[in-house]
Amino acid sequence: MAAERRAGGVGRPFGAAVRARRLELGFTQERLANEAGMTQGALSRMECGRGVPTLPLLERLAAALSSNLLISMSPHGGVHVVFKEVPR
Repeated sequence: MAAERRAGGVGRPFGAAVRARRLELGFTQERLANEAGMTQGALSRMECGRGVPTLPLLERLAAALSSNLLISMSPHGGVHVVFKEVPR
């Protein structure tokens, strides 16, 4: 439970960014989960802000979403997450 509270600062904005990009691409949770090598349940929890992904999972999600992943954090708790489409 304490880990979930600590993850909330990063987890919520990250989950919201994943969900927004997934919907922008028209992907279902199942499709994105399969392409990123994770379960649909794990993706659902992540989109709800419960948990923080590992670096390898961040790489797989960015690749599955055809995006560069930009995360900025401030010492005062601000977290900003953006998936930017990779230029062709």
